[in-house]
Amino acid sequence: MAVEERERIIREVIKVLPDLAKSLNRDAGVHAAVRHGRVGGTDDTPISTAQVRTLVHLVQYGPQTMGELAEGMRISTASATGLIKPLFAAGLVVRSRDPKDRRVVRVGLSPTAQDLADRVLAGWRREVEAALAGMDDQACAHFLEGLERLAGRQG
Repeated sequence: MAVEERERIIREVIKVLPDLAKSLNRDAGVHAAVRHGRVGGTDDTPISTAQVRTLVHLVQYGPQTMGELAEGMRISTASATGLIKPLFAAGLVVRSRDPKDRRVVRVGLSPTAQDLADRVLAGWRREVEAALAGMDDQACAHFLEGLERLAGRQG
């Protein structure tokens, strides 16, 4: 690839990144309900996009300790705690003791939060499927590899 073409692609990727973030956070029906507190919890305080991301993380990886959650989301434990507390108050997160070590507390999703996170993931899945439509397997694999590198997940 010529240097000029690579530079053009780099500039275009940088331009696309903010739109990508917006796209992944815009599932209109789900986020409108979240912003207006209509998610089935007992507290009608709206939850933030970061809290929605927390719910999605928990649906993908299952119940976790605060340390595991923080590490998985690449945030501090204090930040994870700050995200979980209002979700717990709204009835979206449940706490449970680890049966192998009763000192360990795990946070997981309530049925309402499970449904919410499933809807967000379904919306993201539709967007990814649409983006990959028409690409062959090799192009899809390269696309994934590029995203993983950009996210710092090489390996």
